[in-house]
Amino acid sequence: MAPRTTFTEANRRRKLLAFLRGRITLTTLSLGAENALRAFWPLLTLFGFAYGAVAFGTLDVLPAGWPPFVMVAAGVVSLGLAYVGVRRFSWPRRDQALEKLDESLENRPIASLQDSPAINAKDPFARALWEAHIEDMERQARAARAPLPAPNLAGQDRVGLRLLALTVVIAALLFAPKIGVETLQATIGGEAMATGPSVAIEAWATPPAYTGKPAIYLTELANGARVEMPIGSEITLRTYGDGEFSLTEGVSGEAAMLTSPEENAPARDGRFAVLLNGAVEVFDGQKTLGKWQISVIADAPPTLDAPDGISKSREGELSIEYAATDDYGIVSTRYIIHPELAQVNRAFGLAPDPVALPTDFTGELPLPFTQDLSDIKETLLADYSKEMWAHLPVSITLEVTDGAGQTATVELETDALPALSFFDQLAGAVVEQRRDMMWSPENDVRISQVLRAISYKPADGLFPNASTYLLLRSAIRRMGYQMEDGLSEAERTDFQELLWQIALQIENGDLSGAEARLKRAQERLSQALENGATNEEIAGLMDELRDATDDYMDELAQNMEPGEQQQAQGETRTMTSDQLQEMLDRIQELSENGQTEEAQQLLEELQSFMDNMEMTHQGEGGGQQRPGTPEQQQMQDGLQEQQELSDEAFQQLQEQFDEQGEGNEEGQSLAERQEQLREFVEQMQEDGAGGEALDEAERNMGAARDRLEEGDFSGAFDEQAQAMENMRQTLRDMENREQAGQTGADGEVTAERDQYDPLGRPIGNKGRADGDTAVPDQNASDRARELLDEIRRRSGDAKRPAEELDYLNRLLDRF
Repeated sequence: MAPRTTFTEANRRRKLLAFLRGRITLTTLSLGAENALRAFWPLLTLFGFAYGAVAFGTLDVLPAGWPPFVMVAAGVVSLGLAYVGVRRFSWPRRDQALEKLDESLENRPIASLQDSPAINAKDPFARALWEAHIEDMERQARAARAPLPAPNLAGQDRVGLRLLALTVVIAALLFAPKIGVETLQATIGGEAMATGPSVAIEAWATPPAYTGKPAIYLTELANGARVEMPIGSEITLRTYGDGEFSLTEGVSGEAAMLTSPEENAPARDGRFAVLLNGAVEVFDGQKTLGKWQISVIADAPPTLDAPDGISKSREGELSIEYAATDDYGIVSTRYIIHPELAQVNRAFGLAPDPVALPTDFTGELPLPFTQDLSDIKETLLADYSKEMWAHLPVSITLEVTDGAGQTATVELETDALPALSFFDQLAGAVVEQRRDMMWSPENDVRISQVLRAISYKPADGLFPNASTYLLLRSAIRRMGYQMEDGLSEAERTDFQELLWQIALQIENGDLSGAEARLKRAQERLSQALENGATNEEIAGLMDELRDATDDYMDELAQNMEPGEQQQAQGETRTMTSDQLQEMLDRIQELSENGQTEEAQQLLEELQSFMDNMEMTHQGEGGGQQRPGTPEQQQMQDGLQEQQELSDEAFQQLQEQFDEQGEGNEEGQSLAERQEQLREFVEQMQEDGAGGEALDEAERNMGAARDRLEEGDFSGAFDEQAQAMENMRQTLRDMENREQAGQTGADGEVTAERDQYDPLGRPIGNKGRADGDTAVPDQNASDRARELLDEIRRRSGDAKRPAEELDYLNRLLDRF
């Protein structure tokens, strides 16, 4: 038998229930709302549909006499649903509310407080444990909150009629015209019809899409309200009812009118654009249904500017920085390049009339990858280096358009369409012949003659390598064959592309070695200074020269032997890295300031210093070159002999293309010498001086011998080049093995290491070396810049005599 509940526990429960009285009441109301919704949701759904039908005037479209019967039928159905709802509804009891409140808690603490211990009620430990449990349940019960109504009607309304009715009610409240007693009376008919028809109006304005502005619902605004909207907005009007509607407006400039009524369609529409400030008013007879005062927000035209005009990037691209603005944003851009044939100097290959009239080049100006296009600052980069009009006079038109179709343009002119510059004179000549071929077929014979002339017995170093020379000679021969039957358009296009590739090879040169890259960079910069290159081109060439110089010095440092330094032959002058960098900076500064002669002189000094730099031994008997091991000397002799053979093969190759000399006899002679050199290398392999690189060199020499016997000088030249590279690698391997043999047991090199770095600086000495290379005075450059600024200032003074202004402008053109 369970023990009785003590007085203390009962008192505790009463206090808890008193504390929860308000929450129990709220829970009761929540349960009542749930029961009401379960009982009356069909009736509420019917009311929702009925309200929407009346609000949107659905009953107006029914045949005459039908609305009263529809209303009576809806009333009968409503009474039936109300009766069913009353039968199903019941008010919740207090214990139901208490249970509902307890269900909202995790451990059902209110029900737990009704319990009492079943066993060990007198055990002190069990009693203490029970008291702790009751206190915990009481604490949890005090945290109870009344739940919200949850009728769970999905099971009863499987098709969702209640949700559809709710949507209709919300739509009617937001968008339906106002309804009242007159509307209801007009709907059900009777004497109320005599009081006047039910009328309503809807109006809204839609700004142009490009403005990004939202639609304006005019119906919600008071009559006579002043409304601002962008120009070009469209106002839409819709009337409801049987009124005598009319429209007056002064914003479209065309006196728009409402549409004529149609059968069974009492609504009338009006739609017109907003172009002017004015009023819009809709009448029902003499009564004003809606009136608005419209203020137009003008759409300002876009602005466009190219402050720096036309320039050229380091890569030879057309470069134009532009800035454009618009109040709503730019929607489209373009540029037009128009060749100016009348301004072309019609000489040499440009003397004939062009094969086709000049056509414009068009494209789109770049736009930023952002949604805001109201303020744009971008740079157009376009490469027209391969076009016929590269470096010829053109005019360029920039154009931007806004959403309203308004445009802004900028006209630019230049005597030379920016394109890739060829600083090598031979490369420039090839490119010029390519342009002449594109200009007119009348130039074909002249082009063939010029190309043959520049490639006939070229001077040493004119072509970067034999492959380029062979490619050009092959192109000349092919052009001659094809010209006999007339060059087709496809053949002409292929030949133009071939000339372009040849010009690039000549311009870029043979950059397989650091020394070759350095000389090429020096030559390109020197030629650019003579040709008056732009500051951007000079900056790019200076970067190329700096990189080539660094690579060359690094290569010299890697090839230095112990006890060696790099210094100018026959001199003791050295240069620190800071001095070298200062010299390079001064060359760039002088060229950018227009002091091309001084920059050229300083470049020649740098080139002389780098050319005269060689390895010298700083030991006993200083000044003598280090002889190296006997094997190294033999390999050097063999390399020199192979170089001579390669030069002679190249000469025979040139004569072969010029149809001179006895190729077979000379080939046999060179093949015999090549075989002797191969046997020499083979003997070195047998003596133990071999390696993978030397094995490859011996194989290359054998292949070169076979090609020479066949009279294939081109193939022999390639094999000989590979043989020389493998012999150089063998020399490097010998030097590495020698250095490894000089390492003592403790892992340190016993021989004295080099005391100077590649720039001639003593290791560990931070002082400057003697014999500094002369660098132009900084003050001289500053004075030159000041003088140039003064010339510019005076040339802008329109009050000066015309002769003086002409002289000043000539000075500016010079610098």
